[in-house]
Amino acid sequence: MKYFDTLTEGVKEALENRGVDTEKLLYCLKCDMNGEGLYYDTYLVFDEKSLYSVSGYDRMVQEKKKYRTEFEFKEYAEYKMTELKELYVDRYRHTCRLMGKLEINGQEAKACISRFSSGFSEKTEQFSRRFNMTVKKEEIDDTPLAENSPYCPKCGQKYPDPNRKFCPYCVKRSSIFKRLMGLFGEYRAQVITIFALMVFSALLGVISPYFGTAFLYDRVLDAAGEFYGKILFAILMMAGFKLVAELFGLIYGIVFTKANCKVMHKLRTTVFAAMEKLSLPFFTSKQTGSLMTRVDRDAGEVSEMFANIMPSFVICTIKIVSMVLLMFMMSPILAVFVLAMTAFLMFSEIFFIKGQRRFWRGINLSNRKMNSNLNDSVNGHRVIKAFAREEQETERFGHNVNAVRSAEYAARSRGSSFEIMQNTVFSVGGALLTMFGYYLVVTGQIGLGELMLLISYFGMMADPMYFLIWAGDDISRCLDAASRIFEIMDSVPTVKPPQNPAVIGTDGLKGDISLKNVSFEYEAGVPVLKDMSLDIKAGQFYGIVGKTGAGKSTLINLISRLFDPTNGNITIDGINVRDIAFADLRKNIGIVSQETYIFMGTVADNIRYARPDATMEEVVEAAKNANAHDFILKLPDGYDTTIGSGGADLSGGERQRISIARALIQKPNILILDEATASMDTRTERKIQNAIDNLKKGRTVIAIAHRLSTLREADTLCVIENGEVKERGTHDELIRMKGKYFELYRLQAEALKTISMD
Repeated sequence: MKYFDTLTEGVKEALENRGVDTEKLLYCLKCDMNGEGLYYDTYLVFDEKSLYSVSGYDRMVQEKKKYRTEFEFKEYAEYKMTELKELYVDRYRHTCRLMGKLEINGQEAKACISRFSSGFSEKTEQFSRRFNMTVKKEEIDDTPLAENSPYCPKCGQKYPDPNRKFCPYCVKRSSIFKRLMGLFGEYRAQVITIFALMVFSALLGVISPYFGTAFLYDRVLDAAGEFYGKILFAILMMAGFKLVAELFGLIYGIVFTKANCKVMHKLRTTVFAAMEKLSLPFFTSKQTGSLMTRVDRDAGEVSEMFANIMPSFVICTIKIVSMVLLMFMMSPILAVFVLAMTAFLMFSEIFFIKGQRRFWRGINLSNRKMNSNLNDSVNGHRVIKAFAREEQETERFGHNVNAVRSAEYAARSRGSSFEIMQNTVFSVGGALLTMFGYYLVVTGQIGLGELMLLISYFGMMADPMYFLIWAGDDISRCLDAASRIFEIMDSVPTVKPPQNPAVIGTDGLKGDISLKNVSFEYEAGVPVLKDMSLDIKAGQFYGIVGKTGAGKSTLINLISRLFDPTNGNITIDGINVRDIAFADLRKNIGIVSQETYIFMGTVADNIRYARPDATMEEVVEAAKNANAHDFILKLPDGYDTTIGSGGADLSGGERQRISIARALIQKPNILILDEATASMDTRTERKIQNAIDNLKKGRTVIAIAHRLSTLREADTLCVIENGEVKERGTHDELIRMKGKYFELYRLQAEALKTISMD
């Protein structure tokens, strides 16, 4: 028993006490209510004989610092499969009911097995479907369920995004950091060189003040010094150390920049490649800006971590440790004083940051409102102009700008006050250090040069200390960005390529398409296609009609395997589409949809997108067949005209014709037209229809159209309504049936008459 939930020991005991063999149970489902709507932890299980319901309360009991689940039993019910014939979900707005169809002594009845919140609907639908298949003794394939489980197999938590099998609860920040460092694995020599250069650079930064303070005052200017009077030597030493430090910094910068650029290039390309392998549901569930952020800004955050944060973190740590050790070697008393002042400043900074975060959140929220207002005004400028609401929008934007100003003023005022306090403490601390240091110099406990070096170190400790305080936030931000990137890289596509794809001959697929008991749901419990079966013969012109939302485009998406059916099978030439390699499937199926997209580039490049190796003659031929050749020649540079992203320079009909040419140049054995001529006038539509008629020979053509006149010559017409096939036949046969097709045809004919009269 693997799906969908796990029986607790208490529930298992309650079942066994009533004679249920828990080893033979097939599926388990946990709901949050019983049949009367009371909030119980309700477990539903079934074997090949009965459905069992156990209700009660799951309680967590602590025993020796460990927790175990204890079940408080309340209710039990059993339904024999000889009486319970079917389960189905009755959906309401916030809650649902699991209903059962009973047959007792020849009488039919209904029973509410359990109630549950709408969040349980997905599992309950799947559970009900498997129960019904068990009653009918049908074979159950749990492979899609295992592949598309919304729960992490490691921790059992539900994935935040069901379209990406990535569990953030199982990911530790330490593992993310290790994985980031692993990106430099192939650059080990450079990494070792970089680290050595960073250490030397940090140490030189700590040692260099020594020559301008302790060495100069105590050994060169002091008559008792071993280098007394050798000022030129002191200058050369200071210049030499400075030169060496600059040389190390230069080498470090060159080596690190090269390695970092290579790693970031590899990271960006890897993320993009991983994103491209994901299935269509991933892209439909994400905003474009969010996806671009993964490749651009998040990768930039990771680059910032390697380019600035990590090197600075290492250098600052080495500097602080080195300076502390040197200060204790020179004067433990002054070192303790410096550390005490530094600790006070550090803790005050931490306290300030915690309080300041509330103000930063206020700035962020007010900026988001202002940007949202600005976006509305820019995108909705036509509506604003149409209703003369310019003053109202200006006033609304002014309120949002005032909110931003107030939030920023509050944050900056607090920051300025803290900075004044901090500088005052730092100045007072420096003065006390100097006064006490002079006393030690006068009493002969330390040299003047050593005091100058200590004061210098006190000033030098401020910057690395503040960096280390803020580094935690910066590193957390970068690790969050890295985790989002790794989510993409670790995500598994919902539509997976076959491990052992079927061998397709050189002639490709013929186009015999068969759907058997196909059901599909975008959202659990809301079926779009319901147990649909149909056959499309090779070389046939198959028309699909129906109202908006009937499931026509979904059917096309399933045939081309942009989605996988929830239940049932789709075969082409007797081969399950799940067993056909994506490359073979896409090569043999050409799709022209109502929603066209034109890429940035020339017209010719857009037409040959499906076949980059197509010759210019083939491009022109495809354009002529799509009735696009004439308008293309009128463009400034003809086929070499560069058009903007999305085809902004073209009309809807022109974009559609380029899209048709792009599909035709592919020369597919199966051509799918999903409202391909919806954006065209009647004359252009007829010309393209004639071109499509010439292409029908030897091809399977599936066409979806609202204008029934374009499908009159179809070999077979299929009428879909509410995800089900209602009628099937030729145009004349369906007219004679006077059913759904006849009704649609009559309504369109009347509409055309009205238009012609006007």
